[in-house]
Amino acid sequence: MDPVKTPLGKMLLEEITPVVMVLRTPLVEESCLKNSLSFIEMLSPFCDFNNIDVPVRTSSDQPYRLQKFKLRLFYESDIKQPNIMVAKERLKQVITEAGEKDTSDLSTDPPDISNVLESSKSEISPSWFEIFNKELVRTVSFSEHEAFDHPVACVSVVSSKDEQPINKFVDLFNTNKLPSLLNDGAMDPKILKHYVLVHDNKDGPSEKATKILTEMKNTFGFNGCHLLCINSSQDEQIEHQDNPWAPYKFDSSPSQHLGRYLNIDDFNEIKDLIQELSSKHIIPYMEQKVRVLNQQVSATRKGFRNQIKNLWWRKGKEDTPDSSNGSMYTYSSVESQIRVLGDYAFMLGDYELALSNYRLVSTDYKIDKAWKCYAGVQEMMGLTYFMLDQSRKEAEYCMENAFNTYLKLGSSGRQNATRCGLWWIEMLKTKDQFKEAASVYFRICSEELLHSAVMLEQASYCYLLSQPPMLHKYGFHLVLSGDRYKKCDQIKHAIRTYRNAVSVYKGTPWSYIKDHVHFHIGQCYGFSWDV
Repeated sequence: MDPVKTPLGKMLLEEITPVVMVLRTPLVEESCLKNSLSFIEMLSPFCDFNNIDVPVRTSSDQPYRLQKFKLRLFYESDIKQPNIMVAKERLKQVITEAGEKDTSDLSTDPPDISNVLESSKSEISPSWFEIFNKELVRTVSFSEHEAFDHPVACVSVVSSKDEQPINKFVDLFNTNKLPSLLNDGAMDPKILKHYVLVHDNKDGPSEKATKILTEMKNTFGFNGCHLLCINSSQDEQIEHQDNPWAPYKFDSSPSQHLGRYLNIDDFNEIKDLIQELSSKHIIPYMEQKVRVLNQQVSATRKGFRNQIKNLWWRKGKEDTPDSSNGSMYTYSSVESQIRVLGDYAFMLGDYELALSNYRLVSTDYKIDKAWKCYAGVQEMMGLTYFMLDQSRKEAEYCMENAFNTYLKLGSSGRQNATRCGLWWIEMLKTKDQFKEAASVYFRICSEELLHSAVMLEQASYCYLLSQPPMLHKYGFHLVLSGDRYKKCDQIKHAIRTYRNAVSVYKGTPWSYIKDHVHFHIGQCYGFSWDV
């Protein structure tokens, strides 16, 4: 099976994609909020391309066409490592909402195990696991040691209503509110810049905006400026069927009328803006940067003589103390440049080039005892082997090596280990290694009861999908999961897991575990009726 079409391949093409930093003035948000949307929410449905069809050349000058491409947009204030407590609350919210949306009839008899075994993979595992796992992966966003979350471009957005708009564009980037990644030297501040002028058609004709656009082009250059007109529906509010913004609005409700003043002309303008930004600016910029960095790295680090020189220079570093993070490298260091080259090549689909650079810098990090950087590169090597559909053994070795290295870092590497584990699990599932996947779920169980409840339940379905099915382990892990859900007051999830366990132990002589399940499921029903 083509790696791109697997669940892991799809996840990587969503999560390891170019980041665009958005700077905007308050008046821009004011115009967008008339549609109950922020500026980024308004653009988000148009940032995922299934067939962008842009020609790209590899470092060895081999042409290919990029098809799948996605931009991730973030405000400058959000480009930071997530707050752990906020992230935990978000994960809890995902679980709670999944329980509330569960429409299964809990008053009927539990499903018969023979019927469960005949179900498809997609029917066996609850669909909300995918949402939970994605949120869990995002808890380690914007790390210093990984370049794929560092912005490749900055889009500055000013309203045509802003006074002195040209000065506003300049002021937006010259501020102390920029991400710490930029200010602390972890990433290169010289990134691609694009300038967007937003005109709200409800404020009148766009003649003034057109004049400002001309001034922008004279100041910032002809190619990097764009006029975006919105809110073109003058007379009445528009009801959008299959509203494209609903999936991007976490707390949306039907009464909000998302995009109520955006008509088909606005749709096309937004779509054209993102298409042009991606195909004519960001992709060529990344391709050029890959070419330049590859030439620099080839001249200084590749080849037998350069490798011997590098090893000799690093020989004296063997007695250096261990480093748990990537802060010992600035963006201008050779190691950081190689990591950027690898990540850019990965995001452009040049996996061969990505792999060669990950291998190159992996040795440097190991000698320098920069263990978080080393684990991160090993993780990317495993994912690159997977996307190349090469050497399953090498891919799994790299993932396990990365996972164990993260764990050795203690609390500072625990969440990275969880992300690595989730990607490793999907890799194993692709090869139908469900028993091995279950053991990794068990290893990423944390002391957090709710977190471990979800992991144990996912492990149970892996045992069910094993060949032959491991029914006793399936039932036992469901019970362990149910116990934890119950302790966290997730009663609907507890009932669901206990009910599934009942079908396993029905007709068996295991009286103690049957009594345990029936006692707790009875208690849960009692709790739910009280509520």
